[in-house]
Formats: sequence, structure tokens, C-alpha cells
Amino acid sequence: MGNVVVIGANRFIGFHLCMAFLDEGTEVKGYTHSAHKEEDDLQEEMKFFLGRNANYASTEVGESLDMITSETDIVYFTYFDGGDFYHPDFLRQEMQKAQQVLIQALNKCRQFNIRFVFVSTMRVFGDQQRKIEETTIPEPDSSEGRLYVHFERMIEKYKDDGWPIIIVRTPTLYGPWQPLSMCYSKNIAGYEEAFDIMEGTDFIIYIEDAVSALRRCKTAAYSYEVVHLVEEKLQPWSAGANITHMEVKEEAAQEKYEISRKAKELLHFSSKVTAKEGIYLQKKHMRTFFLPLH
Repeated sequence: MGNVVVIGANRFIGFHLCMAFLDEGTEVKGYTHSAHKEEDDLQEEMKFFLGRNANYASTEVGESLDMITSETDIVYFTYFDGGDFYHPDFLRQEMQKAQQVLIQALNKCRQFNIRFVFVSTMRVFGDQQRKIEETTIPEPDSSEGRLYVHFERMIEKYKDDGWPIIIVRTPTLYGPWQPLSMCYSKNIAGYEEAFDIMEGTDFIIYIEDAVSALRRCKTAAYSYEVVHLVEEKLQPWSAGANITHMEVKEEAAQEKYEISRKAKELLHFSSKVTAKEGIYLQKKHMRTFFLPLH
């Protein structure tokens, strides 16, 4: 019987991936690492939810990745999430370790011919880039974009080694368990101080819609692919911001990103949850676990 390994099981995407696979009865092995202290409460709740499932085992990222074995079906690398980029000092502390872990994971997957999924971001493209396709060369203009481009280029060196690698770039993700440092969470919590927006503000995807596509990386046929989770129904980031009472101008979706045929055909991606529905679920979750909210 195989298993799924998630590096970054205590991050937004990684946690939802773990829960989705556990819900279907799959054995999951999770690697965790420290988060910024602002996320301590969120981390504790994540550990509780994951730890109560008998099919889940976890360890902190250390010297080796011994849980990746010949029995592993697929490895997801979700080391960072959008909340980390609001804490540059913390991020700098983690960058070197993340790079070392990525190299170890790639070598393990190559050794055992294991599928490898790197969850990246559309922020690898800068604001001045237009008409973006999956073959467009990234020109990042943010710290998040530059870091992910660096990791993507490391991964690209392995693409001719004959084992399945897929890079999935996503717009900004939201929903229950979103990092408390990110804009929607701060606004839902009634955060009154001004803050800089460090996340992508083009489009949004509800977390479970993204995870549904990412799970299909386990069975889809590919060798080396770069896939954008972009389709016709994506909603602008400003739509969710307005629902959470952040005063921003709601703009029509830019015709910036080409609709991805691979996202639909390879990963069956579809953005089903509207901003109104998704923000309602995020609010409900935060009010349940992180009271008092304003």
C-alpha cells in the first residue's frame, strides 16, 4: 500500500492536501517546520486535526527525509504559504533550509522514481508582464515571485531524468485555515492597523478547488509539466477584499493570463466556489476557532 508525503504539512496548502487524502483513507506522512509566532494558534489547531487521524504520521524537517521511500506514491512540496511573505525576517531564516530540503526531496524522488509536485505561484510573473502563458518566461518583481522562480529553476534541472515532475502555479488562495497574516483573515478579524499587501491581487481560488486539482497529480499522466490553475470563472482578488470590508476598487478580471488547457484536461481544474460562498466559510471557520473577533 502506497502513501503520500507532504513537505509543509503545517502550511495552508499542505494542511488541506493532508486532510483531503486522509478523508479518502490514504496514508499520509507529513513534514512540518516552524512558522511565524503570529500563526501559533493556527498551527496548534492544524496539529490537532491531523494528529487525531491514525493514517497520519509526522516529523519535523531535519537532516534527512526518511519517510520518503520506495512505497511513496507522490511527494508534494508546500514549504511556504502566503502568510510567510508578510514576515521577511522569518522568511530569510527559512530560505536556506527550504532550499536544502527541496534538493533532498528531489534526489529522493529521483532515486525511487516518485512523482514530485511543486506548488508554485502566479507571482513568478511581474505586474508589467502581459498575455502570460505556461511557456512565458517569468520576470518576478516581488520577493515571493523571486523565491519561487529560484526554486523552479532548481527543479527544472531534473526534468530530463525520466521521472514525473509537475509545477503547479496558483493565484492567491483563500478559505478556512488561511494564514492569519494574510489580508482576508486580517480583515475578517477586524484588524484596524494599516498594513502592506504582500500577496497577489489579480485573482483568487478557493482552497478546496485548488486542492481538488492538486490531488489529481497523483494519477494524471505527465513527465515534466508546468500548469497554471487559470480558467474562465476565476474571480478578482478585489471581490473577496470588498466582502471582507476592505475598501479596494473592484476591477474586471484582466485578460492577462491565458486559460490553461492543461489545468482542465490534466488536472480537471474548475473554480466552483464563489467569493461570497468562500468568504462565508472562511468567516465561519475563524469565528469557530479564533475568537474573539471584531
